[in-house]
Amino acid sequence: MKSWSDRLIADSVSELTGPDVLAVLMHGTTLASALKEARSDLSFTFFTPEHFFSRTLHSFHDSTAVGGVEQTRISCAADPPEHAFGSAVFPTLMGDSSEVAQEMFQTLHTRLKPGGRLLVSTNNLKGKWVEAQLKALYSTVEIRKSPHGVLFIATRSQPLKKLRGYRARFDFRYGEQLLTCETRPGVFSHRRLDGGARALIRSLQLFADSTEGLDRTPQKIIEMGSGCGAVSIAAATSFPDAELLAVDSDARAVQCTAQSAALNGITRINTLLSSEGAVPAPGTWDLLLGNPPYYSDFRIAELFLQTARKSLRPGGRIHIVTKPVEWQEARMKQLFQNVQAHKFGEYTVFTAIQKG
Repeated sequence: MKSWSDRLIADSVSELTGPDVLAVLMHGTTLASALKEARSDLSFTFFTPEHFFSRTLHSFHDSTAVGGVEQTRISCAADPPEHAFGSAVFPTLMGDSSEVAQEMFQTLHTRLKPGGRLLVSTNNLKGKWVEAQLKALYSTVEIRKSPHGVLFIATRSQPLKKLRGYRARFDFRYGEQLLTCETRPGVFSHRRLDGGARALIRSLQLFADSTEGLDRTPQKIIEMGSGCGAVSIAAATSFPDAELLAVDSDARAVQCTAQSAALNGITRINTLLSSEGAVPAPGTWDLLLGNPPYYSDFRIAELFLQTARKSLRPGGRIHIVTKPVEWQEARMKQLFQNVQAHKFGEYTVFTAIQKG
């Protein structure tokens, strides 16, 4: 295992009590094998909100049963399954979102039996912030320091008197309308409309420009990486007759997109949890909108472009927003025709047409 946070958990598996153990995997899946190999006497539920990690888990750890009792479960959802677990493990990394961690610490408290244990690890050599968060929630917190990080063993006693809410809503104006989005920690974009999403929304105005030479108003629209759903609900507002599909690899984002659509009374937005770039009815969509993240050496940006190539009809259109323009422009010129750059503040939206 590359992660010291995973190693700290794996080295402490003797502390796990069962029979059911919940493992929260936010950064990778290698810990799953170590847990199963070391504690074959326990039943593990591997939880991740990330569809890509879920696919990996299913490749190596399909659900198994011994004596009619499931030994391995895989859950890809917005929240861990509601079940009374004897133990839970949660490896964290320095630099993680503090709100995501806080929300998960609280959620895991509600998923443990009385007396249940939560093992939290961090590769932060001091771990003071994690320590303070756990001590605010759990009756006892044991601290084990190592040269590579800190392991915490927190024990649940009484139920929490009050649960803190981590969801938030924000409004943004689009034309004459005020649209509302629901967000939660870890979902793009949380608590406010991101500048890139705003630029992508502004690019929808290009359809009213006769100089763009568009062959028709879009009737079938895909948004890749929908996050909280801001772009999808703006597109649904712009094109009231269009069918929309909002795709994200994060189950929490898919949940928020559906809730944002409901808050605005929009029933034409369907959601899809996927990390593969496969969409229904390929070759029939009129417009694909995307705001890919900048990390991963453009791997996700490439996935968005390849999804557009497969999903758009001949003459269909793609809008991609970005800050780093060189790779995006060069790659889109290789794959599409009529590539144009539109500047919206510090962001650039590249538009292009699917080749016939």
